[in-house]
This record gives sequence, structure tokens and C-alpha cells, in this order.
Amino acid sequence: MNKPIHALRPRTLAVAAALALGLSGLGLAPATARAADPAACRTVHISDIGWTDNQVTNALFSTTLDALGYKADIKTLSEEVTYAGIKAKKIDVFLDDWTPSMDAITGPYVKSKAMQQIGPNMTGAKYTLVVPTYLYDQGLKTFADIAKFGKQLHYKIYGIEPGNDGNVHILKMIKTNAFGLKHFKLVQSSEQGMLAEVARLYPQKKDIVFLGWEPHPMNVNFQLSYLAGGHKYFGPKEGAAAIYTNVRYGYVQACPNVGKLLTNLHFTVQAESAMMNDILNKKMDASVVAKNWMKAHPAVVKSWLSGVTTLGGQPGLPAVTKAISG
Repeated sequence: MNKPIHALRPRTLAVAAALALGLSGLGLAPATARAADPAACRTVHISDIGWTDNQVTNALFSTTLDALGYKADIKTLSEEVTYAGIKAKKIDVFLDDWTPSMDAITGPYVKSKAMQQIGPNMTGAKYTLVVPTYLYDQGLKTFADIAKFGKQLHYKIYGIEPGNDGNVHILKMIKTNAFGLKHFKLVQSSEQGMLAEVARLYPQKKDIVFLGWEPHPMNVNFQLSYLAGGHKYFGPKEGAAAIYTNVRYGYVQACPNVGKLLTNLHFTVQAESAMMNDILNKKMDASVVAKNWMKAHPAVVKSWLSGVTTLGGQPGLPAVTKAISG
């Protein structure tokens, strides 16, 4: 799928600045600063589908928005409801479009001009089926090997929440008997529920195959190996992935200042993994984790805010720096 980049710089303040200088020469001052975005853009409607990496990116984005004078309205929704909301113009932003795994879901929305894609906001990610390395060393190294270990696996593959694209791929493989998986059952729960089962079985070196991805602390908490051969479903190179930002169609044109911020946002696997670890293992609040990380990485924050202003039209970087310094 071609990934169009839709970005629009916020309207220039040059005319307003010149006017301000002219008025000051007359002993006058402009009544108000020129708004960077229309008032209708003040509330930004954001989807959170319950993944920890999505919590991290939403926390970073909303912390920045709040400091700029916007209001972040984050709603917890499923993947399916998220895209229905984008199409209905009820959701403005979703920061966690994993490609190529989600291409079958997002493609029709892009084609019908219900949605635009920005990015990628991250490269170097991974998403596919994984096993503990002790099982990989026994010979379960590819999708084609799963059926050979059926009895040991109790003919189960563990997924996350129903409707997730990864689950959809697994269900399709089972239905079509891809890789000889017709006797398998998908166990659907949630990210937390799936990983709780991994944590239960892993110390006993019991066999399990499940959805795995990076960034995520699971790659540190467990010694895992990503399975090869699933490129038709999860992409090549053991699920190599890029993550894109999705917005409702026309959003960056209607709200160019937020659009510029979204275009600037870039995350790394290492940074997200560290923040996810603070949330999952240290039980820290996502907003606190985001603020702490931003404070410790001023150069990254500066890059996000290049060409971005507050809602009232003032420089964005000083406002955000002040907000996160407290």
C-alpha cells in the first residue's frame, strides 16, 4: 500500500507580526494574538484501543496538546469502532496503525477518502507470532512448524482482544487450514490477559505460541523468538512493521497546527519500550511517564514543535517546556 503523507503547515504569522510592529509604531497594540487553529479544533478526539504502546503515544501527544491550549478527549475504543468513528468524523486521531498487519483494515478507509495516513511515526517495529526461545530451540521456528507441536500447544494460539487485526489473521489461517492449523483454536482475551498466560507458563518452560510485538517490555521480561514464514499475513522479516498516524479525512487541512504537530511526531522502539516498562512493571500512570520522558528529552520535544504554535498563536516550544518543567 502506498503511504501518502498529508501535512499542512500552520498559517503564517508574518502578516500579524508586521501589523503588530506597525501598530506599536503608532503607540497601539494588537487586541489579541492570531489563533493558530479555528476554535472548533480546540478539542482533539483521540482513540485509545487498549494497547500499552497506544497509551504511551497518546500520553505524549495529549501532554503536548494540553500545554498548547488544546483539550485532548481520549476515548477507549476497539479497532473496529475506532475506524467507524474516524469515518463518521467522531474520532480525529489514532496514532497506532501497524502496517502491514492492519493494511486490510485501513485500506478501504483510505481508498474511500474517509481517512488519511501520516507518517510513519515509528519504524523498526515488529508484530507477528512468537514463542519462548526454549520452544524455538526445540524446532518451532516457522508458521509451518506450529502444527507439528499441536499436542504440546494443546492446539491453542493466544491472541489479544476480539476484532484485533492479529486475531483476524490467525482466525483466517485456522479457517483456511493455512500451515495445517485447522484443528487449532484462537484464545482471545486482551494484551494483559494473554501476557498473564505467558507469565504463568514461561517459568515452567511450557509450550505456548502467541502474538508478540516490539516495542514492548515482553521482549525483556521473556526470552522470545519471532516466527518466520508469516509474511502473507504479518509482512516479511518476521513481522517487520512501521506504525502510522491516522486522521479523519480533511483534518490536517481543517486544523493545520495540530496537523503540523502530528506530522512532526516521531517515536523510537527503545523510548516506547522504556515508557511501557514504567507503565506495566512499575505501575506508573501514563501521563506521569510521558511528562518525565519529555522533560528528559528536550531535543526530541523541540523537533516535535518545529513550526507549531499554541492555540492562541504563540510559539509552542516555550509553552510546552514550561508545562513539563513543573
